[in-house]
Amino acid sequence: MTRIFISYRRQDSEGHVGRLYDHLLKHFRAEDIFMDVASIEPGADFVDALERAVTACDVCLAVIGAQWATLTDGAGERRLHQWNDFVRIEIASALRANKRVIPLLVGGAKMPHPADLPEDVAGIARRQAVELTHARFTQDVEQIVAVIRANLSERPIKPKADAAQVRQKAAQIKALQADLLNAVASPLYAHRVANKLFPVLGDGSPDAGIVFIGEAPGKYEAAEGRVFVGPSGEVLNELLAEIGLKRDSVFITNLLLDHPPESRDPTPEEIAFYAPYVDRLLAVIEPKVIVPLGRFAVQYLVKKLDLPEKRGRIGDLHGRVLAARMPHGEIHIVPMYHPAVALYQSSQRAVLKKDFEQLRAFV
Repeated sequence: MTRIFISYRRQDSEGHVGRLYDHLLKHFRAEDIFMDVASIEPGADFVDALERAVTACDVCLAVIGAQWATLTDGAGERRLHQWNDFVRIEIASALRANKRVIPLLVGGAKMPHPADLPEDVAGIARRQAVELTHARFTQDVEQIVAVIRANLSERPIKPKADAAQVRQKAAQIKALQADLLNAVASPLYAHRVANKLFPVLGDGSPDAGIVFIGEAPGKYEAAEGRVFVGPSGEVLNELLAEIGLKRDSVFITNLLLDHPPESRDPTPEEIAFYAPYVDRLLAVIEPKVIVPLGRFAVQYLVKKLDLPEKRGRIGDLHGRVLAARMPHGEIHIVPMYHPAVALYQSSQRAVLKKDFEQLRAFV
């Protein structure tokens, strides 16, 4: 998970940034630091990728060399004033998201005057800068590290419940399963009975710190009464294993808890019926992280929690870490594509894998 975003120009400060990065690695993990646009995947929307990385970070380090604001392109135009300049996108996104932006002056550079900057990045001129000098580089970086640590947001890790609490939660989930089995008012009850299917509440740890919410059980899942079995389940299991999570340590459920005919999209009526069951399930488990999988689960959750991102599409939200609050306390929402996308578009496997990396901070 990106915690620290380093914004810089290669032609202006690459050597200084390499040295800074090496020093930061003594204090933070490599996956906590984003410093190179080369890590953006080919074909990806670079504006979206940069904005997502900046939004996910806690601190943005803006490395400013002597040519940071004045470097020009082949036509003699200042790069900082161009709409597609990486540095402009990064700094503007960080300021807009109200991130802690720390200007780092290298190579004898001075802070630029607001009048020399585009309007969307002019705010950086009001941020207190730190000078990184050759003679005191280690001491200067230590100062930066102290500021970074003070501004890293807490990632809630759920403390383990005692055995009695876990048994109580398991009993509550079992009672919820019984209620669901007898939910004759469900718009999908007749379809369930006619096809000899089972409702699928989900499975996993009743005291899980992370809960995954998919769209709806497939036909084979409903036939077995088990969640995420088959090809999609295999993809999910592999993604969990890659970040060191065991399936039985999380809880996996769906937005709909019965199989819809022909695996069609959920209807508003069906979502309205099953959502209270999902809400009750979350109230029992009290997770610190909820991972909605697919657009229906994402939209339900961000609207239910009235997040600022409630009008965003999954293409804009996937892989981001969104702060939220539920009755049991502060939580984080990490929207993702449904694992099934990897079965139809192999290129999406890499996207899913990258998004799952965001969960390491909560493991």
